[in-house]
Amino acid sequence: MKSLKTKISSSNIIVIAITIFIVQIMVYIAIKGYYYSNLEDTIYGQIKVSSDFYNTYLSSNTVKENIFNDNDTFWSNTDCRVQIIDLEGNVMMDSSGYISKDRILTQEVKAAASGDTRGEANIYQNENNNEKIICVAYPLFFDTDVDGILRFSASTEGIDKSIREILFIIILLGILVISISSTISLFISNSIMKPLKLVSVGAEKMAKGNFKESIPNYSKDEIGSLADTLNYMSEEILKNERLKNEFISSVSHELRTPLTSIKGWAIVLESSDLEDKEEVREGLKIIESEVERLTYLVEELLDFSKLISGKITLRKEVISIGEFTQDILRQLEPKLLSRGIEVRFEELQVKPIEVDKNRMKQVLINILDNAIKFSPNDSKIVVKLVEDEKYLTISIKDYGYGISKDELPHVKEKFYKGRNINASNGIGLSICEEIITQHGGILKIDSELQKGTEVIIMLPRGDMR
Repeated sequence: MKSLKTKISSSNIIVIAITIFIVQIMVYIAIKGYYYSNLEDTIYGQIKVSSDFYNTYLSSNTVKENIFNDNDTFWSNTDCRVQIIDLEGNVMMDSSGYISKDRILTQEVKAAASGDTRGEANIYQNENNNEKIICVAYPLFFDTDVDGILRFSASTEGIDKSIREILFIIILLGILVISISSTISLFISNSIMKPLKLVSVGAEKMAKGNFKESIPNYSKDEIGSLADTLNYMSEEILKNERLKNEFISSVSHELRTPLTSIKGWAIVLESSDLEDKEEVREGLKIIESEVERLTYLVEELLDFSKLISGKITLRKEVISIGEFTQDILRQLEPKLLSRGIEVRFEELQVKPIEVDKNRMKQVLINILDNAIKFSPNDSKIVVKLVEDEKYLTISIKDYGYGISKDELPHVKEKFYKGRNINASNGIGLSICEEIITQHGGILKIDSELQKGTEVIIMLPRGDMR
């Protein structure tokens, strides 16, 4: 299997090679076109001067007469091969000294014979030696009639040789550029692969359970971002592991306390005189209280298990949220009275809403219980229900001990247990937030030390009827 480094290098080299090849072809075509066009223009310029001279000063005689009189001044100052051809294509004069018996009826000759003075150029290849020649023809006049054709031709061998030399240089330069580019590409691939390899090694360690060793980050690109993400993930896993251990320790302690109490009273009742009804009643009352405490803790653990597995489901029904909240406050009234805490309830024309009644009761009891637990005696709690175009809002505000700024972002995290002595096992608010989230709502907490805490539940009005 090819490595990523090989794939990157190969891709870069292929792209560079194809690009250079295309550029070389374009440069070759441009240079060849330039050389051929330049040669054609030179031949055309020379034949135009010669024909104009002839037609101006020698056209009073026929072409045959001028050839017989050896009037060669009009064409002698050119390096091209010069031919004078009659209208039937027969060669009348050839500067090379060889008079061909074959008639020349090429395209440019026919055009000139018809009086065309544009000087059309054509390229031909010699069948004997494959030499290419460029030919330009121009009409020669006797008075106003075409009497012959002046034809200039030149070999392209010189410019073809120059083009081949330039092409060779271009190819060498292309090979050099590809070689340099390949070296640079390998260097770049190594610079990319080095941090990627560090990320890969770090990820393998994490896969084996080693989350204490962070991945070095030497870049500020996507690979660096990936390394930061994996390091953050590792930190979160370690943090959750620590919180989980603290949670297990806390739950174990909370389970052990009522079990110890139940066991102690069971031993007392077993060894005591059952005729002492007052002692038996007191023992059974304590056992019942501790069993209720255990039941509540187990139910909370079951809810938490459903939470982390995503199995909490809602059974919604339309309720009057005002009456529902007041029923919960009446249920908590004994606890409120025992602490001397006053509850002020405010409801501003709130419409019925569709919620899971049992789950919402669980949320409100949990939040109100926390408000009572963390409030001093003889204080107050304000419960307010309001609504706007988007949300129905339930606000529960106490004037208790409050939460510090460093703890506030973590109080809704799973397993988190605050530093306050009254802090519980750290799953209640996690469950509350999950329930509110499943209702499509938002749970917010604002708090300040020694001033109190406000929990705000926002339920979308889309669920209202």
